[in-house]
Amino acid sequence: MSMTQNARISAERERGAVLVHVAFILLALLALTTFVVDWGVLWLSRRQAQNSADAGALAGAIAVAFDDPTDLSDTGQGKLNAYQATQVNFVFGQAPDVNITTDITYPACPDGLGQCIRVDVFRNQARGNALPMFFGGLVGLTQQGVRAMAMAQILPGNSSDCLKPWAVPDKWLENQTPVWDPTDTFDRYDKGGAVIPNADVYTPPSPTGPGTGFTLQDDLYTELTLKVGNPQDAIRPGWFFPIALALNPGGNEYRNAIAGCVGTRYTIGDWVPVEPGNMIGPTKQGVEDLIALDPNATWNLGTDSIDGGCMNASPPTCTLSPRVVAIPVFDLDVYEQGRTGGRIDIKIVNILGFFIDRMVGNDVVGHLMTHPALFTAGPNTVSEESAFSKVILLVR
Repeated sequence: MSMTQNARISAERERGAVLVHVAFILLALLALTTFVVDWGVLWLSRRQAQNSADAGALAGAIAVAFDDPTDLSDTGQGKLNAYQATQVNFVFGQAPDVNITTDITYPACPDGLGQCIRVDVFRNQARGNALPMFFGGLVGLTQQGVRAMAMAQILPGNSSDCLKPWAVPDKWLENQTPVWDPTDTFDRYDKGGAVIPNADVYTPPSPTGPGTGFTLQDDLYTELTLKVGNPQDAIRPGWFFPIALALNPGGNEYRNAIAGCVGTRYTIGDWVPVEPGNMIGPTKQGVEDLIALDPNATWNLGTDSIDGGCMNASPPTCTLSPRVVAIPVFDLDVYEQGRTGGRIDIKIVNILGFFIDRMVGNDVVGHLMTHPALFTAGPNTVSEESAFSKVILLVR
């Protein structure tokens, strides 16, 4: 037999071996495809699930902080907003499964401070909405799932870079003619600085308690009329002192600070000088300019909320009406003691949210509400009961 014949016979015997190799290679390629495609679906969905949980936690925290801080039930705005946010943030083309009772909760915050809302979202086998597997069946896998959790924290704010130049007196314990009301005056010291009999009492808010000051429980949504106060007269509820927030005090800067923002950050504990003069004209002009920025916003007494305006347009043209402003509250006792010694600066002890509803003559009428704020590290903050200014943080 020739060498050529031997080579031909050998090749014929090995012809089927190539098919075996191809089969193994195809199996390996399919397994790799399973890893690339199905695991790709898993990790994409994991990120989308986290986005859904994050959105839910933030939406819920914002609703609790700024819409309804007292109702933590399943029908409260916090849980409803959190649930709706999860349902519009799909996980691989489908809304995740979220039980509003058990998956949206209000646990203790990790640091023990403030208030937290936790949101868990699911797209897995246990909830009946598992992710698909396109090639997993080749290796015995038919379903896969993901879940995610997020927690948002609501903290008392203690700073603002857009304060309005109105220093408002805090509430006090009225002992002369109980109970505290707009007709009262703060009476504690005589002209020599001595405490009078049956004196009114003021205790500023602190990190551990509200003192005698404004609280969310008692004063949220309360109508308050701001009147320009006279430094020579006794302090009354709603009287305010024009303060110099800008570098150059005066009517023009004061009016601009009402209609816009100074941009300088002020924090609880800061001292601010009182503007000379009553500033009645600049106050009215500045408020009119501010109202003109959102002229259709009105206060609904039935729902204690803002109707109309840029927040309620379709679609909304703003996230917060410019007529919702931050106003500083000052320490009455420190002011009174300083006044007897000739000092006219005020000390900020809290920051309130305030919706400017209208002008009545020279007075500014509005409603106390919560307001987004900033946080500056340090000891100067207030307790949750006094925190009309809020900071939202995603903590997990």
